[in-house]
Amino acid sequence: MLPLAEFLSLFSSSLCFWLTNPITFVLPTTLSSPWTVYLALSWTFFASAIFCWIMSLLTGNLSQIDRLWSVLPPLYSLLITILTEDKGGLNAVLSLVTVIWGSRLTLQFVWKGGYTLEGEDYRWAYVKDVFGGNKLALHIFNLFFVVIYQSILLLLLVTPQLALIGEDMALTTLDTILAGIFLFLVAMETLADCQQQAFQRRKYSSDQVEEGDSEVRDGFVQSGLWAYCRHPNFLCEILIWWVFAMIPLSRVGCGWSLVGAVNLTGLFTGSTDLTEQISASKYPEYRRYQETVPAFIPSVRMMTIKRRD
Repeated sequence: MLPLAEFLSLFSSSLCFWLTNPITFVLPTTLSSPWTVYLALSWTFFASAIFCWIMSLLTGNLSQIDRLWSVLPPLYSLLITILTEDKGGLNAVLSLVTVIWGSRLTLQFVWKGGYTLEGEDYRWAYVKDVFGGNKLALHIFNLFFVVIYQSILLLLLVTPQLALIGEDMALTTLDTILAGIFLFLVAMETLADCQQQAFQRRKYSSDQVEEGDSEVRDGFVQSGLWAYCRHPNFLCEILIWWVFAMIPLSRVGCGWSLVGAVNLTGLFTGSTDLTEQISASKYPEYRRYQETVPAFIPSVRMMTIKRRD
């Protein structure tokens, strides 16, 4: 496993190498691994970050990185698998599960209209209000937090696979179990999103309101997985990447490969706080929901009560 200092050195050197020799990326086989891998990752990172920044400046839409959220981790994983010597075994499994995760999330984003020109996460409007008319401060926030930090985070999510370069990639029973848990969490996140979508369809149907749908009258979903915790989709997303980070543990130990999962947890915790502030301001009953249902981890007592009901 590469130590953190060597990882940062290789990545920064690869980025600088590409900036001075961009044509080399077209012929990655002329370089030795892991240089080839880091060169490809640095090129993809740099190009995607620049694209998001320019598009956000042109459109004023801060959701550019959101559109690549489900694309970049699978792409990074595939690059690692393709450009390393061992393309089978664990590498293939890691790329497969990330592609499944990314495909599911991409379809979800398409359904929500996230790839349309005007498609922007509703929370960004509230963030923009915080800056008022200070466009310079907003641009600085967009560049450093939205574009650069989140681009780095998406790369950090696949560092567990990077940590495996040069290790034995034969698939073990533990690998299979963790990959199965990863896919189970993807399925649970899909279920939570489907329940949210079904509620949104009911919410905008006047017939359901007239029939006395209390959930619709409250304005937010509270049934299914949402009866056990307020953000089951966020919980599954966080756990997905903690499981991904655990896969290399039996080979390389803990180390810095967990940094992606740690940062994702922090980002989702912060965005959840904003989401809840917005919901509480829009729906009077949301305060009651906050008092009775945990944000992420349901208690054993609550799960027992729900099963009895």
